Amino acid sequence: MRLLIIAASDPYADQQAQELLDAMLVAATFGAEVSLLFQDAGVLQLLPEQSADRLGRRSLSRQLDALPLFDIERVYVDLHALGQWGLKTYQLARPVMALDNQEMAALVAVHDQVIRA
Repeated sequence: MRLLIIAASDPYADQQAQELLDAMLVAATFGAEVSLLFQDAGVLQLLPEQSADRLGRRSLSRQLDALPLFDIERVYVDLHALGQWGLKTYQLARPVMALDNQEMAALVAVHDQVIRA
């Protein structure tokens, strides 16, 4: 099964981003071929040097470093969302491929399941 996870929520506004990350890792553990796309406020999950411990939370950017251990290597970001936040891919904590609207539509089309949170 090819699963696309779309992370679109603020990393620390609530537990949604953490729960999505946990679900993605479980799916990969059970053999799903997982791809990850960051959109909207979800791109903030990719910022380096997050001070999540001040909020009493685990840093999502550090957890994203573990993705290759789960064979999750296809990580994408919405080019438009990056622009909305005034970010460039080189400023992010991990390498990602930036996609435009057409490329994102094609990405969604090749997956069996899509989960967005």
